[in-house]
Amino acid sequence: PAVICIQDPLREEAARVIAGLKQEGIMIVAGITGIGIYYLMENIALTLTQASNISVIVSIAPIFTGILAHFFLEGEKMKKSIVLGFVCAMAGICLITFQKGETVELNPLGDFLGVAAAAIWGVYSICSRKIAGFGYDTIITTRRTFFYGILFMLCALPFMDFHLSLSALLKPVNLGNIIYLGVGA
Repeated sequence: PAVICIQDPLREEAARVIAGLKQEGIMIVAGITGIGIYYLMENIALTLTQASNISVIVSIAPIFTGILAHFFLEGEKMKKSIVLGFVCAMAGICLITFQKGETVELNPLGDFLGVAAAAIWGVYSICSRKIAGFGYDTIITTRRTFFYGILFMLCALPFMDFHLSLSALLKPVNLGNIIYLGVGA
């Protein structure tokens, strides 16, 4: 006997909603990690240790991305050539950063926050790669991830030493920076 397949429209709609929620969840994670947590950790780290340390430490983000891609992205494997390229790039970054007698002064908390920021950037990179596969327009996904990142930063403001000052905002240099970042960038 022939089997008649009757599609259940409610089941199909539920599957679409669940897929949409998973995609939105990945955009939320991307916004919080790449826009909010990464910059928060990096900027706090810069107040606790030398900028030269952070510049080198944050440069390890690609290796975190590679490791996470190996485990979370289908078809991405960590190869010896990737590790060798990373080592060469890090050597070059160190040569450029620590030239002319620049010394390394370790600050465990600041340096740890730099490493954590690099790891968080790896999470953001994996989320971005997954988002690219959803088929949405780049502008739309960028806008949504920025929205979630800004929302996270606004929620973090009460825990920071932040005071909104309209007079500081209206100074030409600050206003110019905000206009550039809002329109130009």
